[in-house]
Amino acid sequence: MKPKLQDYILTGAFCGFLGLMCLGYLLLPKVDFSQTEKRYLAEVPELTWDRVASGEFGSDVETYMADHIPGRDFFVGLNAYVELLTGRQTADDILVTWDGRLVERPVAWNQENVDKNMSKINAFAEKIGQKVDFLLVPSAGWASREQIAGPADPYTDPAIIETVYGLAGERVRPLNLTAEFDDPNLYYRTDHHWTSRGAYNAYEAYMRSLGREFRNWADFTVETVPDFRGSTHSRAALWLIPGEDLELWTGSQGITVTNKETEGVHEGIFYRSRLEEVDKYTVYLDGNHSLVRIHNPNNAGKGKLLVVRDSYSNCLGGFLAESYEEVVLVDLRYYRTALSQLCAEEGFTDILVCYSLSNFMTDTNIVWLR
Repeated sequence: MKPKLQDYILTGAFCGFLGLMCLGYLLLPKVDFSQTEKRYLAEVPELTWDRVASGEFGSDVETYMADHIPGRDFFVGLNAYVELLTGRQTADDILVTWDGRLVERPVAWNQENVDKNMSKINAFAEKIGQKVDFLLVPSAGWASREQIAGPADPYTDPAIIETVYGLAGERVRPLNLTAEFDDPNLYYRTDHHWTSRGAYNAYEAYMRSLGREFRNWADFTVETVPDFRGSTHSRAALWLIPGEDLELWTGSQGITVTNKETEGVHEGIFYRSRLEEVDKYTVYLDGNHSLVRIHNPNNAGKGKLLVVRDSYSNCLGGFLAESYEEVVLVDLRYYRTALSQLCAEEGFTDILVCYSLSNFMTDTNIVWLR
């Protein structure tokens, strides 16, 4: 049987495609960082006999080829949309809501991690002999649960938070704000963090619980920054979902920020140069640092607050500074000095441990709280 013309065309097209891809690998410039995925791509694997024999070299070659395939953004996005249209949603850990939000899957209970983390928080409070406030923030997925079609596991954030709070010692004061955060609009559509309004609501609720004065939301000047695309957007690879607004709420004038990694004093809580970078969320306090100190000269004599935190407090910290002379934020992922020593040296008026629920379940650095 003679080959049909269409067989020649298909074979030629396939070979042409392979040829173009090979030329692309050889001729197109390689990039180290993916702007859309917000991550560094694989480097050229090192060729050694031991790595070849163990199979590690072959695995690394596959990773390198996948990371640097010509047209990578297109193919990654195409795969994500195929999975979405075939009912598999998108990335393993990201779900898409009916109203176009990208949220993380329900957090999994981790008894071992919970016991370790609560034990460290309780022991820390006993060691410093001072009341420690404790806040767990429910997830954006839980707030949007009614807009999600059939997640594999249900969102049980309120029950998990109540169970964790039940392990708090006598010197640990749980703050349950679950009801206040049963609103998807307090979270970003393309990121797992709360919005500026969400952070403000947490600030107001915390100040009310302490009986402290707080700045009214109407007193802030709000600046809108368009086209923000957060972490869930980069992980989902659904590139057609549009960006959103990121808000900068400016309150008191004269606030300064310092941190342990950057020299000098920064005027204001916003690092505006970060808005020109891929991760615009780092406009808040310059992102994650081991220790950040916010000083508000307008609040002389109003005390000092220590916040043991994750990235949610990058935005929250600026609001807290409206009610204290000084706010010190410590990230245990990078801070290794005993916090009890810092407490003894500085004499904090209040101490807050604030984590998102998902981070608290997976964080292995709270063991450094001592």
